[in-house]
Amino acid sequence: MAIIKNIEFSNFRNFNNFQISFNDKLNILFGDNGCGKTNILEGISLIAKGRGIRNSSISNLIKKGEDNFLIKNCLEINKNNFDIQIFTETKNAKSKKIIKINDDVSKESLDFLNKSISYLLFLPEMERLFQASPSYRRNFIDRLIFSSKNNYNQLINKYKKTLIERIKILQGNNVDDDWLNHIENEISLLGLEINHLRISQLSLLNSELHTLKKDHNFQYDVVLKIKDSSLQSGITHEKYLSILQNSRVFDKQYGGTKIGPHRSDIISIINNDFEASLLSTGQQKAVVLMILLAQCNFLVNKKNINPIFLFDEIGSHLDSQNRQILLDMINRFDIQFFLTGTEKNLFSFVSTNAQFYNITDL
Repeated sequence: MAIIKNIEFSNFRNFNNFQISFNDKLNILFGDNGCGKTNILEGISLIAKGRGIRNSSISNLIKKGEDNFLIKNCLEINKNNFDIQIFTETKNAKSKKIIKINDDVSKESLDFLNKSISYLLFLPEMERLFQASPSYRRNFIDRLIFSSKNNYNQLINKYKKTLIERIKILQGNNVDDDWLNHIENEISLLGLEINHLRISQLSLLNSELHTLKKDHNFQYDVVLKIKDSSLQSGITHEKYLSILQNSRVFDKQYGGTKIGPHRSDIISIINNDFEASLLSTGQQKAVVLMILLAQCNFLVNKKNINPIFLFDEIGSHLDSQNRQILLDMINRFDIQFFLTGTEKNLFSFVSTNAQFYNITDL
């Protein structure tokens, strides 16, 4: 179990020098818009591989006018404390994030950190998850997969690189058929693996949602599905290859690949009747919170993973149903939570065990 004990920022986003210590359970950051609440969550989310909750370029994390940033924190993992430093290194005008664990930058230390820390996120734009673009919904599900499989991003990145390579070959002056066949074989294998993992993820979420409904008064029955006519369940490697080969002329003109998990959509069927896109913002938020509760239940009880929850601007559209789901998460799991909002009274419903921080006044 990972717990963030404190964090210190130097030249990060809007902070010159800023430090704060945290409660092991429930931390609520409130204050005016622009005071840095989300920046704190972003800094926390950088304590792992990747570019954080905003997926920003590393150079954009550096305070304007400065050359680099530094984040220090004490991370408790299974009752042992580790000193973590995150900073930038610039080479060939490109900034790169570096992580040190007890002054060690070895692959073994980074692997240990990545296996020890997992995040679940709620971001304000998730309130309209089912009215957003299909790519946003794919990324939402991919982040859930990543929370239990910390090498999943490598699979996604490799798949994206092969798609780019294929289009370069198709649009080149001299097509290397052997290399094209090799790349399309890779695309098929990687695409099927991603599709399989997404189907498995939705299946486990549906199962967890069904189980949780027995002891939680959910407002809806929710069933998640992949919407993709080309990648139907049971498609073979050979069939996938055949579609890729037959699409070469179109894809060359289109400048992309028309089949694959990068074209899939994720839909949510409510009460076996209609799609979640027809719900109001507050109702969609309830569905997202239900999904996050289901994922957390899976991680804690099936995978023995205790994630850290980051809820950014969670206070809006928080009706009684949403408050109950949020309270259930907080009370059900012995994990660390970080919640942000503009006003303290937005969180009057939570336990007195919460630690409140007025970021505007710090």
